[in-house]
Amino acid sequence: RNVTGVQTCALPISSAHHAEAPFYDMSKTVEIKGTVTKWAFKNPHPFLYVEVDDKGTKTEWIIEFVGPVRLAKIGWSAKTFTPGEVVTVNGHPSRAEGTHGISSATVARADGKVIPGSGRGGNAPEAVGGQQ
Repeated sequence: RNVTGVQTCALPISSAHHAEAPFYDMSKTVEIKGTVTKWAFKNPHPFLYVEVDDKGTKTEWIIEFVGPVRLAKIGWSAKTFTPGEVVTVNGHPSRAEGTHGISSATVARADGKVIPGSGRGGNAPEAVGGQQ
C-alpha cells in the first residue's frame, strides 16, 4: 500500500522575516541631516548611506529600508537617491553601541518634501514631489 501525504505548516507572515526590534530601538527616534554618499537598491534590503558633518566630525549613517520589491511597486528604483544630494532622515536608531544605523525611516529631500513610501513598511503617507 502506497500512502502519500502532504504536511503544511502555517506560520504568521511576521515570522517569515526578521523583526526590527532586536536591531533598532523602536522606543527612540533620531533625526539626521546629511549628504547621500551611496544608494544600494538591492535584496534583501536597500541601504542609503548618509554622511553627517557635526562641527567637523563626519559620521556615516546607514539607513535600512523594506525590501526593494515593495519599494519598486510604489516607484522607487536605483535612481531614487543621488550621491551628493542632501536629505533629512527620521527613524529608529540601531541598538548596537557605536553604530549609526536607522530603520523605519522617513526621508525628506532638501526642500522638505517627504519621499513617498518612506517610513515603516514603505507605507508612509504620500507626499508631493521628489524624484523617484
